[in-house]
Amino acid sequence: MAEIGPYELLSDGSQLPVFAFRVAPDSGHFTVYDVADHVRQRGWLVPAYSFPKDLEDISVIRLVIRNGFSRDLARILIEDLRRATAFLQRLQQPLPRESEQSAFHH
Repeated sequence: MAEIGPYELLSDGSQLPVFAFRVAPDSGHFTVYDVADHVRQRGWLVPAYSFPKDLEDISVIRLVIRNGFSRDLARILIEDLRRATAFLQRLQQPLPRESEQSAFHH
């Protein structure tokens, strides 16, 4: 993820097939909610959420890699994340939004 953009990997999948990452502080005008919204346009459901009480200032995207997730799907996901990141990094100001928490609905 660090190669794709200004992201910090918080879990690397070495214990469980789960990756959590956040946008590095002071890295631009976008958030993990913007990334999640942008890749959702390509059909991916990647939850972005803030941590619980006392850590709520940290927001992450969590990717759970399930059995059967092929290299081809991984390549497409990475390409879509790269595309979303490039678009968001070109922004001159933050995207308008009602609230950070409204970005992902189950």
